[in-house]
Amino acid sequence: MLNIVRKFLMILIVTIGIPVLLWGTGFIVFTAAIYYMGEPHQPDKIDGAIVLTGGTNRVSKGLDLLADGRISHLLVSGVHKDVDIRDIMTVWGKKDNVPPCCITLGREAGNTIGNAQEARKWIDHEKLQKVYIITANYHMPRALLEFNHQIPGIKIIPFPVQPENFDPRQYIFWRTDFVEYHKMLLTIYRILVYPDETNALPESLNDALRK
Repeated sequence: MLNIVRKFLMILIVTIGIPVLLWGTGFIVFTAAIYYMGEPHQPDKIDGAIVLTGGTNRVSKGLDLLADGRISHLLVSGVHKDVDIRDIMTVWGKKDNVPPCCITLGREAGNTIGNAQEARKWIDHEKLQKVYIITANYHMPRALLEFNHQIPGIKIIPFPVQPENFDPRQYIFWRTDFVEYHKMLLTIYRILVYPDETNALPESLNDALRK
């Protein structure tokens, strides 16, 4: 009887304990990584930057880089169809002379996968070799996974933006952190198992989840 109990406990440890430990360790590492993520130390001018819309200060940071001469081209990906460059410059609110010719508004992307696809076309068209990705710190790990998967051979440098009031003492921090961690795990799964899939989840998995 004692041997049966021991075997049962070992099965529980292997099937539940180890996966939970790996999940928890990954969550801690992910949380620490996004919390301490900072702007890159890149003194030299690089080819361009890609802003992923959807959060505060992202577009302004891209325009700051362009105005300071640290990049030559700027793509703002995922822009609403009714927004134009004048609207973006108004929100930015600065007087710097940023030439509109160097700013491209991408209107096709509706998610991170779409951002990467839109960026790939832009990078090919402009013949760029090294670019920043500008997005929120919590979104950066998943964005890097998508961009490196869909745009191999290009040097992609993360340029994280800290959202306002994104603090571990706030509930919103942990809710966003938890959700984004699992989105990242799903992205890793999709890239490893379905590397050619261009949807957030493969249709076969979507069908299974709907049942």
